[in-house]
Amino acid sequence: MERVFTHAEATALLPGLTELLTALRDAHRASLDQAADLDDRAVSSNGSAAAAMLASGPFHEAQRLTAEIDQLGVILRDPDTGLVDFAAMREAEPVYLCWRLGEPRIGFWHPRDTGFMGRLPL
Repeated sequence: MERVFTHAEATALLPGLTELLTALRDAHRASLDQAADLDDRAVSSNGSAAAAMLASGPFHEAQRLTAEIDQLGVILRDPDTGLVDFAAMREAEPVYLCWRLGEPRIGFWHPRDTGFMGRLPL
């Protein structure tokens, strides 16, 4: 069941969400870097189990953080930029409150059938 947020409820999550999204961004990037490195090593090491285990740490951390964000009811759109949506209601219509890591506050929304490019100021 989808969690529907008020602006105040979504705003209250921002400090913790900032920590989660920062850690997720770092783990996601490390996972991608290690996957590329693993591709190089797999050729030279014949796909060793040690190389695969090395790469799994950041990947599993990214999965754990993604699950934690999901449990909050927040919709993760882009782990690299920390883009998230919060399901909300605006004038009795279902919308998304839209926020990206680094923005000072939740200042945008968009209809459910549009994305980031359809953001409108609150």
